[in-house]
Amino acid sequence: MADLFARPDAPASSALAEPSDLDVAISVAQQLLDSGNVAILRESLRILLRALDAEPVTEAEAVRRSVDAQFPAVAAFLAEERGERQ
Repeated sequence: MADLFARPDAPASSALAEPSDLDVAISVAQQLLDSGNVAILRESLRILLRALDAEPVTEAEAVRRSVDAQFPAVAAFLAEERGERQ
């Protein structure tokens, strides 16, 4: 089976490293490119956009992400209050 995540410029010791989110998203998109299933294509695009940190979000979600990025301690506290894990 071909190594879909190997890079020609990567040292041999990194062959066992986990692929990045972007590598996985690209691989999924390539595999599903010929799919005629609209739901599969939408999911593939969503995964790719998430890996690029470019998925569309609501205004409230954009504000939450901005606060999370600027104030990680506050974000962790609020996530715990909401019952989420980070």
